[in-house]
Amino acid sequence: MNPRILILLSMAVLLVLAPLNASARKLFVADIEVDDDVDFQGTDSLFKVVDFFDNTSLHEFFPDYTSNSAVFAKIDLRGVGLTVEYPQNSSVLIVRVPSRNFEVSFEGANRNESQEQFEDWLKRNFESLTAPSGKLTRLLHIVVALSPVEPVAGNPNSLLTRMFLSDFDAGITGPFISSRQRVPGNRNFLTLGGEFGFFNAGPFDGQVMNFPINYKWNFKGWPKLSWIFDLPITLTRTETAWSYMGSFGTGFQFRPYRWWALTPMGRIGGVGSFDVGALAVLVTGSLTNYFQGNIGSTNLGFGTMAGISTTIDGIKVGGYNLSYELTNYVLRNGGNLTQPLDFNVLGNQAAFKLFLNHTKFWGNELYLNSFFDMGLAFVTLKKVSDSFVEALDLSFTFSAGVDNDYNNYGFKLTCRF
Repeated sequence: MNPRILILLSMAVLLVLAPLNASARKLFVADIEVDDDVDFQGTDSLFKVVDFFDNTSLHEFFPDYTSNSAVFAKIDLRGVGLTVEYPQNSSVLIVRVPSRNFEVSFEGANRNESQEQFEDWLKRNFESLTAPSGKLTRLLHIVVALSPVEPVAGNPNSLLTRMFLSDFDAGITGPFISSRQRVPGNRNFLTLGGEFGFFNAGPFDGQVMNFPINYKWNFKGWPKLSWIFDLPITLTRTETAWSYMGSFGTGFQFRPYRWWALTPMGRIGGVGSFDVGALAVLVTGSLTNYFQGNIGSTNLGFGTMAGISTTIDGIKVGGYNLSYELTNYVLRNGGNLTQPLDFNVLGNQAAFKLFLNHTKFWGNELYLNSFFDMGLAFVTLKKVSDSFVEALDLSFTFSAGVDNDYNNYGFKLTCRF
């Protein structure tokens, strides 16, 4: 077996085999008070939190509970502070986010019915004058803005960010051949990779595993142009809860000159986790402008990407219909330095690479509107005419949020065949 494929397969099982932390913090924590008695409950499933507020669960937590008891709970919902309340002698369930002046209420014939209305409202299968469906969209906007571990958007391991990072990587990857005639050695390249990382997001910890798959079809008759197909798959584990995401992107890299490349990309992606309580489909469009050239033996590159993203709403999966109604814009700038070394690895020249990037979002408020990522890589350079492609890339990366607490660090191995 090709040794590079063997290394990738070894990395693929690291996260799956990594042991769960027995003392892991729960994503959802409820501090429930009934008639001056207090109980704490935690779970990694959103709808188990909702189940805390039916009569059966409340009686289990508080043996002296009755359907007329006053109930008040403070809930940490993935970093978002909620309150849930049953007033005394009332079946009305009131849900608030005090920091954002948000409130909805559910008035069933009894408390079990009110709790069921709340659960159906979260699935967008119920609405009323005191709990309109538009308020659910507003609640999702609040979660995206305040939760450090929202899988849809707002952090470096969310679907929104991952889609744009994949576009940027495609735009700054060679070989950068620009010729009006056929170029000997110019061929198509398949990229396979594996990434394993850890993140600290506010009070939460987690791991991420990413598998980039990319095919670059270099037009032999017109070496200025390449057609790109990109399919990254990502898994994240926040404490003990999994989220799954993937996207498909395609676009063209046009190189007017050897030192200049333009790469427009279109992409569609999805993320889902019933435990975390996230389900969304996004589409993005971007344009990456990349300049590169040599100073002596050192290769320097600088790239700028601008893009737009929006959610596709109204899609129902398994009875869930979470319409986020998000629209965001991105600007990403970055530079890299590649310095060849005086030895070969697997038949290609070895080199080290340094890189630094900054990403900024506008539009709907996100937990992280801005972050830096940087790293150091060991690469091997495969010559293609008067350019090169990184046949092997083993890098250490670190990301840090600018406007909120978020750190991400990990290792990534990429192979091109």
